[in-house]
Formats: sequence, structure tokens, C-alpha cells
Amino acid sequence: MKYMISSCLVVIVKGNGSQLKKENSVVMWYQIREYCDSDYSAVREVYSTGFREHVGAIYVHILRQHWVQAVLLGLYLLFILFSASFLASLLYLGGVLLAGRLAVQYFFEQGLQLGLREDLQDIQASYMQPGQVSCFWVAESKGSVVGTVALLPCVEEPGAWELKRISVRKEFRGKGLAKALCWTALRFAASHKVRRVVLFTSLVQSVAHKLYHKMGFHKEEEFVWPSLPARLVNFLVFKYACKVMCDED
Repeated sequence: MKYMISSCLVVIVKGNGSQLKKENSVVMWYQIREYCDSDYSAVREVYSTGFREHVGAIYVHILRQHWVQAVLLGLYLLFILFSASFLASLLYLGGVLLAGRLAVQYFFEQGLQLGLREDLQDIQASYMQPGQVSCFWVAESKGSVVGTVALLPCVEEPGAWELKRISVRKEFRGKGLAKALCWTALRFAASHKVRRVVLFTSLVQSVAHKLYHKMGFHKEEEFVWPSLPARLVNFLVFKYACKVMCDED
């Protein structure tokens, strides 16, 4: 199926799977299609690259926590007390900040590996089973996978479906590709009589939040991710939901 997309209109056109985006008089061709086994390494690489981009934002969020600032100030004063040197104290504090950055990166890497071991370990088994209302799509440009999206029944909320693995390579963002990927999944949901789609995202993904609002999702709840490190730094996860309009609605 082919989707012809402009800045104000989405038209479904049957065809061979090519997608045209016209923006600012520039025509860009890319294809959104179902996942196949040859995409495996590229999909995992797109997910990993996008996931790691948030390390810096998470670290800044941690540094904004009042108790973290209080600890850093206390350490700085202790360094001054024992070293009697402002410069040396600053260097010691810099070492602490660097160690903290590396610790955040380590825990983030553990989260990344968890995702790679879950549904992305065997994408065919997770999303492409016959008779199962689920699917995984990739966006392809010039033979390379540049974006992904997936849909499957939501484990946390029986009766709803979850939009997952929404990711676009950095150089392809801002061109409507993420929106096109999401619309592909939502149209699939509508065609299978799915009434409710949810997604989970974190507090640092503010650009994605704007996209979800534009597509009709609304934030239903927010909660701290259930792990000790997440609770210590008040790492919030947002649950968004939308009602899918089927043909008979």
C-alpha cells in the first residue's frame, strides 16, 4: 500500500509500497513496508542509536534534582576543606561529575540491552505471526532502513494495542517520516477493528510528545519507572492513548 503525504493531506493509494513526501517544493521518496529478516541488524542498530541519544538529556535531568545538587555542593566543600585549593576541588568535582556521567551511561546501556533481548530479539516471533494482530514496519530510503514502528497487543492493558519502537534516524527527522510511520500502524489497527492504542514514552522525549498530541493521542497518566535508580532521580514515564476510528464508527 502506498501513502501519498503532503503537509495538509493524507491520501491512501494502492500501489507497490512507495511513499512520496512533498515539502517546501522538495520531493523525497521513501518506502514504508513490513519487516523482513534481512532488516534485522539495521532495525536493532536504528533502535540502539536512537536510544543512546537520550543519555545526555537524562544526565541533565539528574543534575537538576535538588538532592543531587546538595550532594555535589557538599562534596565540593569537603574537597576544599581537605585540599585547601579551589582549583583542586574543582578538578575533584569534575571527576565526580564524569563518574556520574559514566554511571548513567552504564545503566542506560543495561536498559538498551533489555530492549534488544525482549521483542527485538526475535522480531518475526514477536510481531509477524500469522493470525496475530501485530506487525513491524520499516521505512526505507535508498536501500537503507531509516525508521521503524510496531504494533502489538498491550501486556499492561488487556484489550488495548501498544505502539512501539518508534524511531527515525537523526538525519531523516523533521520530514514527517515519524508521523507517516505512526499513521501506517494506526491504519493497520483500524483495519483490524482495534479500538484503543496506547504508547509509553519518557519525560525527555519532548519532541515525540508533540507528535503524539498532533496525532490525537492524549496523556492519561504518568508514573516513575519501577526501579531504584529511576525512583532516586524521579524518572517519569508517560502513558498516551487514542481511540481508533474504524470504518463503522
